[in-house]
Order: sequence, then structure tokens, then C-alpha cells
Amino acid sequence: MSNERNAGRKPVVTDEQLSTIKERHSNGESLVKLAEEYGVTRQALHKRLNEKAAKPVKIDWTVNGELVTTIEADFKKKNLVIINYAAQMSKLPFGYENNPDWRCFTEALESKYLEGQGVDGPGTLLLTDGEKNFPLDKVKNIFIDGIDEVPTFEFKRKDLLIARTDTDGFQMKALTDDRRFFIKSQAVISGIRMRDWAVEIIASDVARQLGIPCVQQHYCRFAFGGRTWDGVYSRNFEMDGYAFLSFESLIGTKLLSTKDDEFIRMGSIDKLQWCAGQISDICGVEYENTEGYMLDLAVLDCLIGNVDRHTRNFGVFFNSNTGEYSIPPVFDNGMGLFEHDYYRDEYKTFDEAMNNVYVAPYGEDPFEFLEELNRHFHLKDIYSPSEINYPDTLHTPFALEYERRMHDLWLKLD
Repeated sequence: MSNERNAGRKPVVTDEQLSTIKERHSNGESLVKLAEEYGVTRQALHKRLNEKAAKPVKIDWTVNGELVTTIEADFKKKNLVIINYAAQMSKLPFGYENNPDWRCFTEALESKYLEGQGVDGPGTLLLTDGEKNFPLDKVKNIFIDGIDEVPTFEFKRKDLLIARTDTDGFQMKALTDDRRFFIKSQAVISGIRMRDWAVEIIASDVARQLGIPCVQQHYCRFAFGGRTWDGVYSRNFEMDGYAFLSFESLIGTKLLSTKDDEFIRMGSIDKLQWCAGQISDICGVEYENTEGYMLDLAVLDCLIGNVDRHTRNFGVFFNSNTGEYSIPPVFDNGMGLFEHDYYRDEYKTFDEAMNNVYVAPYGEDPFEFLEELNRHFHLKDIYSPSEINYPDTLHTPFALEYERRMHDLWLKLD
């Protein structure tokens, strides 16, 4: 019996000894023999082991070395005590949820497991019992059962943000319940399931190689109405108060348009710099940054043959928390490598197929445009890799030929 002075009989077996006993017992040693060795009864030792197992687990959730949340999880009672240290929602393990229940907790562990499979997750789990760290593979094995390596996200009609494309088809988009991930299904055009999800993954990987800020996309399955589609998922930037403002909406405030004769008559570099200047003037962002952003877009679109860089999928971020504008990462890169054209199988030659490939909003052949960009900006001084490696994802002849030719062109740039 202890008292206020912490006097009285101390436990015969210390916590350190108990950890050793637990390990030896799990390796097959008899509890009776272990009790005799440490001078306690088998019943007392069994009780101590159960008390140790029932002790709440402390979880430090860190992001880039910064402690953002401490969780004390009682696995016996399924209770949580949460302390948040960061204001950015995307960093927190439960996002907008102020009073997470046990289901939220297990889902956070599941998301951490998915991060280990390639998800751009918000942080790093460190599970401790006050003495040790439990590695992530033990979290996976102990707390998470039956998680597929390729995640499937299931949605109902109320969850869908949009279900149509600009062409004769549909593409579903949705947010997960915790708003942490943005999910996009493959486009289906004239009954043909496109592999635009694969192009998204290729584009984000090429951007990573070049150091271009890009929304990193990961393969998933999109389930809706009893059917399943291929798709991609990425982090939801709105978690941290960012709203995307399209270039079209920005120049609309000045009654300008890329359909005006003045813009159409410009040369390609003049068009790029005009767009950069408009973003800089309207939003107060340094021109050097806006020009770099427009160049990133143009280079990446050339390298993957993206024909869908319309004025609604590039622009700026506005942060409602800070009231500031900033350059967003590149996104919406799926309509490239001939996945924009569902008649591609009818083309007889690569050159014939290339008649429908151009870089918007410049209207330029991507090979010629990349060379023009290089003459003006000296791309190898900006983007370090001398060689680009395309992920082995698409296998159609024209896509492979496009990748080969772009790879060779990039090598030749000086």
C-alpha cells in the first residue's frame, strides 16, 4: 500500500524486468519458471503483465519532425485523449473532427498504413508506451486488418462533387468523409474507359523528377452504385484554407479573355509572359514566381502531351486564413499521351495521331514548343535532371513512341 510520501513496499519486478519477462514468455518460456526466477507468484506476475498490456498508449503525431498532436489511446476502454499543437488542419490526424471517436482513431491508423503504401499522408506515427517506440509495421499488423494495398473509396450520390466531363462522357470526383483526400475516377468517354488516371500518375512522377510542384497522384479504385472504376487520389489542399481561383476568373475581373484577337495574335512566349503578368498584377504575386509557374505548366504539358490545359485548371491559391495569394501546385494532367482521344486506335501512324496533340493555351506542337521554350529559358539551367524516366504505366504504341521521342529530345537540349 502506497501513501502520499510514496512509502511502502515497492513492486518486486520493475518495469524494465517486466519487459524482459514479457519478451521471454512470448518466446516460449514458462510463466511459472519466470515467476520463480524473479521471486514472485505466478498469479502476481500474470496480473502485472495484464496491467502493463492495458496501459494507455501514447502516440506522437509528427510532421517533418514537428510534433503536431499527442494522442493517449486506451485500447481496453477505447478512449482517447487528444492534444493538438498545430493550426493547419491537414497536419492533424483527425482534420476537422474536434471530438474523434474510436472509429476515427482506427481510420487514422489505416490512413497511416496507406501512406506506407504510397499515400501522401499528413505525418508520421510514433507509438510509444513510455519506454519504447513501436515500428510502423507493428501498427499495421496489430491494429489494422484487411487493408488492401490498392485502396478502394466507396461513395454515394450525395458525396459526388461532379459527374460530367466537357466532352461526351463522365468523370466522378468526391472527397472522403474526413475531407482529407480528393478522389477522381477515370473518365469514360463514348463508353470507353480512359486511362487518364495513369497519365495523372506519370505526370506527377515526371514533375517530381524535375522539381516542379505538382499534386502527387496515387492509384486507387472508385466505387459507386455497385460498380468500380480506376482512379487517383491526392491530398485535399482545401484542408488548410486554400481556395483555387482559376485564371479565367482572374482575367474576367479585367474583362479579358484568351479568346481575344490580341491574345491569339501573340507568339507563344509572349502568351506565356502575358499570362504570368496578369496573375502577378491581379494577385500581387512576384512576377518571377508567376512566370516560373507558367513555365512549369508548359514544360510538363509538353513532356506528357497534355492537351487539356484550359484557363480553368491553372490560376492561383487564395488562403482564407492569411488573406494571401500564392502559386498552386500543378494539377489536372490526365488528358495526355493520347488518352484525350478515344479514336486513337484508328490512327495508322504516329504522325497522324500527333495532328490532334497541341499545348494549350498556345496551340503549339509540344516538340516544337519545348525547343522554343529551351531557346528562351535554357531549361537545363532550371530543371536539373539530364534524363527523364517515364513510369512503365502506359503500353499503347503511340504513348510509348511519344515518351521515347520526348526522352530523346530532352537529352539533346542544351
